[in-house]
Amino acid sequence: MKEFYYDAKDRMNLVRRMHENMSPGKVDDITWNDLEMDQVFLEINHGQSFLGEQYLYHLLHCPEDKISEDLIEEFEKESKLKRSVKDRLRKIGKVTESYYLYELLKDSDMLLLDKGWVIHLLQVTLIVFGIIAMVTQNPFFIAALVINGLINLTIYLFVKRKYEIFINTMMSFKEIYDNAGTLIKNQTLSRYISEPEKRAYQNIKNLSRIMAGVISRKRASFTGEVVVMMVEYIYGVLLYDIAIYNLVMKGIYKKEQDVLLILQMIGRIDCAMNIAEYRSRVDRWCIPGFSDSSFKMEGLVHPLIDKPVENELTIDEKIIITGPNAAGKSTFIKAVAIGSILAQSINTVTANRFVLPKMKVMTCMALRDDVISHESYYYREANYIKRILEEVQQSNDKLFIVIDEILKGTNTKERIAASKAILTYLSERDVYVIIATHDMELTSQKGYINFHFDSQILENEIVFDYRIHEGVSSSKNAIALLEYLQYPSEIITNARSYLNENRRSI
Repeated sequence: MKEFYYDAKDRMNLVRRMHENMSPGKVDDITWNDLEMDQVFLEINHGQSFLGEQYLYHLLHCPEDKISEDLIEEFEKESKLKRSVKDRLRKIGKVTESYYLYELLKDSDMLLLDKGWVIHLLQVTLIVFGIIAMVTQNPFFIAALVINGLINLTIYLFVKRKYEIFINTMMSFKEIYDNAGTLIKNQTLSRYISEPEKRAYQNIKNLSRIMAGVISRKRASFTGEVVVMMVEYIYGVLLYDIAIYNLVMKGIYKKEQDVLLILQMIGRIDCAMNIAEYRSRVDRWCIPGFSDSSFKMEGLVHPLIDKPVENELTIDEKIIITGPNAAGKSTFIKAVAIGSILAQSINTVTANRFVLPKMKVMTCMALRDDVISHESYYYREANYIKRILEEVQQSNDKLFIVIDEILKGTNTKERIAASKAILTYLSERDVYVIIATHDMELTSQKGYINFHFDSQILENEIVFDYRIHEGVSSSKNAIALLEYLQYPSEIITNARSYLNENRRSI
């Protein structure tokens, strides 16, 4: 597997936060985990901003929104535009608090201060007591002023601690707004920015102005200078920043769609540049073709393998793949499934040619017992396949179903019987199916074409070509693999003896 040159894997929980608040797209969590799509994301992702990372993560789930191929091609050129946009996006950066921005905006009404009118009342009383105290020098009003100020400061410190992450996130939004203006004014990029996005930028101009003073003081406070800290506490006593925070949250609540449009615009631009750079790093890639009736690939490789072997396949009907252990079955079917997702998300596949219908990819692969929920392997597998069957019944989308070692969590007789029933059910539906299995009894299933991966034993060494071939596999290397790994000779001898006994008893 490839190594990743940066540490985005340490912040994956932050990266996925935006996606979790958006439409789920066509790739469910089970399929995502089966195909190790977090690793695929890390391989592709070299985004300059947190918005680019979050947008790419969402895009890989195949939502309805797509990135213009023309925009991607603009960034494939080593141009002044590319350098300029990179500089702008780096200013937005990847500060931890920024990754919460999308959900903060979606929940802006929940972040309004309870009884915000109390803040304004305390501000008014502070001013009134201050004026009266200065004019009359009355000890009562001076005491009232001091008490009012202490109450205000206490409220400020409490609110600051409670909403610190959201106040810091507001700083990100100001940076985003300022850089969005520069991107919109760029003549080349302007063609790829919609009129609603341009109007959204104008609609939230006042929000940016309101935040300017708060943010400038916030940045100054990072220096730790005494004067700056004193100014911050003065504003705290006045409850100015808290009142501005509440005002901004109200504004965001009213302009939520405009703000979200700006975030997605920048995320899309960053993601387009990201895709262009990914294409420049891989040895082979193609722009996929889409066809309602054709599903074929040439020179396909798995995007996470360092020295991959190319394969080609045309899927006219449903397919069963057999072959010995470690021959490449699982890697290949994952490559096909991942390629189908990349084609429909980033318009880029690690292949020489890739043609497919637009379809939803669903898998059942990487299973294990769940000791926390007390679910057995078989129970989880049965549930995972059930979700696929339900999708077959209910979905209007074309489906591509990939199952590795179907129902291997149960005994042989029942596994074969249940697997045949499932395969028969799928054979009668208009879906694409690839099943990888060791159960040779399934290779005679009607409606399915057989392919296999092979191995050879040459000079006491197992050799794999990792290429897909037509027909049913005749190789069985489980015992040979144990011998190659230098298991005790007694185990090898007895295993072959038991195998022959089993054959005679059939």
